[in-house]
Amino acid sequence: MSLQLNVPLAEKEHAISRGAQWDHIAQTWFLPEEQYDRLMDVDQWIPERNPAIILPNEITIVHANRPCWKCQHDNRVIAIAGNYFYEKDINERDESVWMEQDFFTLFQQISVISGNLASFLKDHYPHFRLGLAPNTTQQYWFNHCAVCNATQGDWFLFDEAGSVFNPIEKEAATKLLLRNFNLKYAPLIDAVYCLGDHLRLINEFAERAETSGENT
Repeated sequence: MSLQLNVPLAEKEHAISRGAQWDHIAQTWFLPEEQYDRLMDVDQWIPERNPAIILPNEITIVHANRPCWKCQHDNRVIAIAGNYFYEKDINERDESVWMEQDFFTLFQQISVISGNLASFLKDHYPHFRLGLAPNTTQQYWFNHCAVCNATQGDWFLFDEAGSVFNPIEKEAATKLLLRNFNLKYAPLIDAVYCLGDHLRLINEFAERAETSGENT
């Protein structure tokens, strides 16, 4: 995967010295994955505000069906997943670092999404969009009911044992569908994730569709 960068013209030579490359077709700067050990060198040119996670350019969308808590319409709900990703954190020397995390997980409480991923979601999953968290002024990316527009909260989809994205049995995991999509550049998000046996069940037993072609 390659990470898109926002390099001002005046900083071009500085960015090149730190590993940035120019995509003549897309007319944008990027850092190729083989140079991700230099992520901190180009951190100032990562375009999104406060991104915490860099996903692979082949993203995984998990599909499930769940009735709306308000109107009982049977909705398709989704979760963004990653087989591996890079996470910004603080090391033992109190320094900011990008660390590779090599495991499968689902992301929730997503507060920031890069422009390329937002465009992809708008085109393919328009009912997954920004909404207010209950009793707060904080906005997150939530599933919404296709009929009554009610927010389908993350707790009922992810956190409650036995919910659609937290299966406790193999049979429940087999009802999920994993679909991969290729984006030209790696998407960024700010979100939380978890570990647990339910993720193993999803990764092992969910149905898998063929990978779809590249999207910008």
